[in-house]
Amino acid sequence: MDLVKELNDEQRRAVEQIEGPCMIVAGAGSGKTRVLTYKIAFLIESGINPYEMLALTFTNKAANEMKQRIRKLAGANAENLWMGTFHSVFAKILRIEAQHIGFDRNFTIYDDDDSEKVVEGIMKELGFSTDNPKPRTVNSYIKGLKNKLILPEDFVTVSNPFEKIVAPVYREYQQRLIRNNAMDFDDLLINPILLFRGNPDVLQKYQNRFKFILVDEYQDTNRAQYEIVKMLATGHGNISVVGDDAQSIYRWRGAEIENILKFETDFTDTKVFKLEQNYRSTKSILSLADEVIKNNKRQIKKTLFTENEEGEQVSLTEVLSDRDEGAMIVKWILTEIPNRKLNFKDFVILYRTNAQSRVIEDALRTNSIPYIIVGGVKFYQRKEIKDVLAYLKVLVNPKDDEAMTRILKLRDGIGEQTVEKIKNMAKEIAKSIAELLLAMLEENEGSTKKQSKIEAELMRVAGILKKYNEVKDGFSPSELARSVVDEIGILRELRNEGTDESMDRMYNVQELLSGISEYTDNNEGATLEGFLQEVSLVTDIDKYDENKNAVTLMTTHSSKGLEYPVVFITGLEDGIFPLSSSMLEQEEMEEERRLFYVAITRAMQKLYMTYALQRYRFGSVSYQMKSRFINEIDTSKLKYVKSTAMTRHRSRSVQEEGSSIKYEYYKDAGKDDVLSEIFREDVGVKKGSVVFHNNFGMGKVIDVTGRGDAKKAQIHFEKVGIKNIILKYANLTLK
Repeated sequence: MDLVKELNDEQRRAVEQIEGPCMIVAGAGSGKTRVLTYKIAFLIESGINPYEMLALTFTNKAANEMKQRIRKLAGANAENLWMGTFHSVFAKILRIEAQHIGFDRNFTIYDDDDSEKVVEGIMKELGFSTDNPKPRTVNSYIKGLKNKLILPEDFVTVSNPFEKIVAPVYREYQQRLIRNNAMDFDDLLINPILLFRGNPDVLQKYQNRFKFILVDEYQDTNRAQYEIVKMLATGHGNISVVGDDAQSIYRWRGAEIENILKFETDFTDTKVFKLEQNYRSTKSILSLADEVIKNNKRQIKKTLFTENEEGEQVSLTEVLSDRDEGAMIVKWILTEIPNRKLNFKDFVILYRTNAQSRVIEDALRTNSIPYIIVGGVKFYQRKEIKDVLAYLKVLVNPKDDEAMTRILKLRDGIGEQTVEKIKNMAKEIAKSIAELLLAMLEENEGSTKKQSKIEAELMRVAGILKKYNEVKDGFSPSELARSVVDEIGILRELRNEGTDESMDRMYNVQELLSGISEYTDNNEGATLEGFLQEVSLVTDIDKYDENKNAVTLMTTHSSKGLEYPVVFITGLEDGIFPLSSSMLEQEEMEEERRLFYVAITRAMQKLYMTYALQRYRFGSVSYQMKSRFINEIDTSKLKYVKSTAMTRHRSRSVQEEGSSIKYEYYKDAGKDDVLSEIFREDVGVKKGSVVFHNNFGMGKVIDVTGRGDAKKAQIHFEKVGIKNIILKYANLTLK
């Protein structure tokens, strides 16, 4: 067929393999998405009904991009294809089959914040302290159990005091979800397994429906996802998985690299295709990636190659401090823009932990460089948004006591004691809070009895629920949402408050209404239930606008699947990258190395890597050691340089004509060359000397110990007290 002419030989063979199990090992930048979309289009052109295919991805962004590509390749024939994230696809199936496992089809999906609040409430009810352990810790542990498919009835052998708390909380938590007609994210994967195990006829129905199953990013599947895929694929055996073991970086959230490593064992007669030609990076970048990943023992062997140019050497720079790291990145960005004719959006700054972004943000702001952060406060996690969504959730699912509890706490005069009293009353009569309030409203109708302020407020809430329950079927989601927002008066309250913060919150609520309107306009037969499900499954990367002209900041984990002309990998220091916890087990260390590999292979034209000799950590200056990963590579192949500390003044400012962006350039303290390798070792520092330090100010030397590179001074600084300073890197000035 014509479309396979655009593929290389191995890609074409993978695409044309129709029947039986197929594993496509796709190295970084090898055209993984292209192969998966072409494979689906090829199946459709071969006469296979898209209705009989199931394509599973990990992000809505990936699913939407692939759907668009498939439509271009296969046209209208692709319309009946079931394609989406694991969570969205199986949420859809659960809504159809919910009655088989004790749920109504209008169940609520709880996010992590909702789940944590349920856990906190249960811990208090069971008499456990919420100070140690924290509800977040208990909730996280429960999520870990679910990822491993360990259900409450399986978690009976507990070995320590912490697990003795988790076990009863976990049991009650699952019961509470059922009572609230709610599922958390993990239940969207566990409940299909319980559904299929308990209802063989339902399993057979979906096995017959999905004769061809295709899975993207298979290396990221957890135990539950693995079980679901295996159960469905047992029907016809036509399963194709695409992935790269070298990019398995989500062990912390349950991903099991074994799923891809043992695929050939799980599915006999598997055809394996290795996509080894990289189309993204230069030879120098790819060579470094290969050198890094070869240190891992557990991997599927492959040799990446590219026909791209050699490209510039990868830069590895040692800087004095995290402040200098940020300043260096600014300098490089402002140098690369005119040299390569790039825009701000062509740069990404990667870090291992979110805490590293603060100093980098400071440097970008100081120099008026626009930037966006992937993974900041999520829009749908903002308080005012969750307040509005609580009302909408209860209208869809009256059994949702968590949403109802949030609503009650928003009302004037209703405090914790009243909420607890209402909860207990509802529990005694086996009703939800909303059902109890509606029953109370019905009893009070026509009554002349004077109500207390609290009773009147409760009845006002019940009146809102009754009013909109009666009319919701006649409203579109956008009409219903706007009416509810008007009814509860949140926009009026925020406007009257009149602060900058309240205005921002008001605009957020208006943006939510715009989002519901957009959803209503773009989805035929749109329902409020459908919107709430879409909202609950949104991830950071789904909302990332890669077309906005700004430098991107994100964790390395968030960067997987993306690519940029210029990439900065920061904080290559032991204890940061790799994390200190990763120094204990080989398995953890190998995952950290895979994460480093992912970071490297995001780069297309130029890669910069940095490590600092000192940075602020946990409120004080910490002296850092360069990452052990640096010791594993041949630095002679890199542009390896060491910089002196830079002064805090700007040497000049440049403003482009017609632009509001002002570029600020730093100048080195000693030379014009910022990457100078000059270090002032001790400049005659001895006991009793008075010295000046760029960060700590004036100080007096108490003691000097050691020799050469290890020579240290204990100095009492007027501002910050006593510090132990490595003289080689201190850049002290004698006074």
